[in-house]
Amino acid sequence: MDYLIIVNVKNLRSKLGLSQVSLTQKMGLSEGFVGKVELFTERAKYSIRHINLLASALNCTIQDILPLEQPKYDMVILTLRRTNKINKDGSLSQKKTTEVIKIEPKEKS
Repeated sequence: MDYLIIVNVKNLRSKLGLSQVSLTQKMGLSEGFVGKVELFTERAKYSIRHINLLASALNCTIQDILPLEQPKYDMVILTLRRTNKINKDGSLSQKKTTEVIKIEPKEKS
């Protein structure tokens, strides 16, 4: 569920042309929060409290934030690819980009 909410919020944010910092500021949270959530390598996630803040900041409904369908699996394992961003001059940046390359269900233990 966390992953689906993050993806929905990121898509809504992108459609509105809002940066991660702008959304964080509109939500009234500490700088960098949305960036940490969208990174997937950090433990930060949206909580129930954040859903209403997100809807207000994105000028949408809570239903727009939540996934349309019930998630198929309770927990999933994300396989991520981290690569350096490319600067405008073509050189490698120190900043990284994270891409989800595989999503698989986590086996119950």
